[in-house]
Amino acid sequence: MRPDSANRPAQQAATKNSSLFNRLFPVNRDLAIKSIFGVWVAYFLFATSRFFYVTQNHPDALFVQRILMTSICITFTWLLYRLLIAVRRHGMAAEIFMLTLPTIILANYIAILDQIVFDHDALLFDFSYLLDPVELASFDWAYVLDEAFTRYFILASWGALYLALSHSQNAQRMMAHSRQLERVNRESELRALRYQLNPHFVFNALNSVSSLIIDQKNEQAEKLVDDLADYMRAVLTGGAQDMIAVEQEIAQQVRYLEIERMRFPERLHYIVNIDPATNGWSIPALIIQPLIENAVKFGVSETDQPFNIVISTQIEGDRLRISVANNGRVKLPAGQVNDRTVGTGTGLTNIQNRLRALYGQNASLFLANSKDGMAIATIVLPDPSLIFEDI
Repeated sequence: MRPDSANRPAQQAATKNSSLFNRLFPVNRDLAIKSIFGVWVAYFLFATSRFFYVTQNHPDALFVQRILMTSICITFTWLLYRLLIAVRRHGMAAEIFMLTLPTIILANYIAILDQIVFDHDALLFDFSYLLDPVELASFDWAYVLDEAFTRYFILASWGALYLALSHSQNAQRMMAHSRQLERVNRESELRALRYQLNPHFVFNALNSVSSLIIDQKNEQAEKLVDDLADYMRAVLTGGAQDMIAVEQEIAQQVRYLEIERMRFPERLHYIVNIDPATNGWSIPALIIQPLIENAVKFGVSETDQPFNIVISTQIEGDRLRISVANNGRVKLPAGQVNDRTVGTGTGLTNIQNRLRALYGQNASLFLANSKDGMAIATIVLPDPSLIFEDI
């Protein structure tokens, strides 16, 4: 015998019960079951509580009769539930209509059955009178109308509650789906922006390898190839991480600068000033890559003089400031106040788009000219907890 054969009958029974409930309650099953039984169990307990302060004949028989009547009410409420889900595709007007005339008819049937069930002083479990012919002339129609109004009020209240909760659930599901799509789109956008590597860097590095091989500087060429492979692996493979620690990002950029120094060994110099308190701070991966690329592209490659690049990080209040400074001046628009602006190049636009996607208006990028002849690009980031999250 297989180990799971003993459990198979129980599993089949559970599946059968689940299938039955799915057929009875095809839409909003949990909500429908809990609300229907909740309403009528509460009504049953209230009606039964009269036993404590009203003298009744055959209270045990009345208790059974109330169970029977509560079961009838649950059944009729289930019928109303099926009517409501049958017209749900026709809009709110059709659902509201179902709470008027059809519900009134159901309430009247319940009131008539209530009159039949409770119009006898029966003994316990004696339901033989239910098989007797119904004599409408003997009905207390005033009682029936009062009961019909009470039952209609309960049915209509349940229907309104069910519709409100079901529409709320649908709205929440749609909102959750919308948030999921937004998150997927945002992640795709961030990855696309992050993978916008400057192809000129790769071409220049390969040209440098070629030049070193021609000059028979094989050891340097081998080191450059290894450094380039490590860097590309970190960017394309490790880059799957949206956020990395500051020390990881700086180490990656130092690796990049070491590769560039193979092209400009006499001109390119860099300094890294990292506040130890910033090392554990999470930042977007490759967020300062375009700033380093711009410094090399527009600085080192266009001058014959020694060129300095300074990377620094520090915490000011609850903000992280990452700065990349280099020799030169930023060309600012005429009339620009305080020498602060954001650039319009592809690399800077990439940074702006990523910051906006991750932090909204809580992060910023500034360009400025310092008094000592340095062009400074500064990224200001809030605490990582302010990154957009699905609510």
